[in-house]
Amino acid sequence: MITLLIVSTVATAATPGTTQPVSKKMLPLQMAQSASIEGSWRLANMTEADLPTPMLPSTDLTADFTGDRVTGSGGCNRFNGGYKTQGEQLSIGPLASTFKACEESIMTQEARFLKALQAAQRYEVNDQGLQIFYTTDQGSGVLRFTSQAVQGLW
Repeated sequence: MITLLIVSTVATAATPGTTQPVSKKMLPLQMAQSASIEGSWRLANMTEADLPTPMLPSTDLTADFTGDRVTGSGGCNRFNGGYKTQGEQLSIGPLASTFKACEESIMTQEARFLKALQAAQRYEVNDQGLQIFYTTDQGSGVLRFTSQAVQGLW
C-alpha cells in the first residue's frame, strides 16, 4: 500500500483591505498497487517445502499472462494454455508444450515448473514481483518471478 499526502490550500473570502487566512491541510490518500498478473515474468526461484531452489544458470523460465492465456518457456520447451483469476485465486491449465529434448537436469527443472504452474492456487503481485502459490501431491511451494519489463530497462 502506498500513501500519498496531498496538500490543499484553502483561502477564505475577504473584503478589500483585510488579510485572508490561508490554511494548509494534509489529506492522506491511499493508493493500492496494481495487482494484475498480466505481463511478462521471469522465474527467479521455486520454493518447495520452504527451501528456495535457484534456477539452472543456462535456462530462462518465463510466463507471459495476456487476456486469459499464458505462454512462456520452461527452459527447453515453449508452453501455452489458459488461466483464470478471481480475486487472488488463480487456476492455470491445462498447459500444452512443444516436445524438444534437452539435458536431463533442464528437463527435470522444466517438469517441476510446469507441474507447479498447473497446481496454482493463488497469486500476489507486489514491488518484489509475482508470487504464485501452488500445491502438488508432493507439497506446497511458491514460484517467484521478476518482471521482464523492469529487467529490460537496465
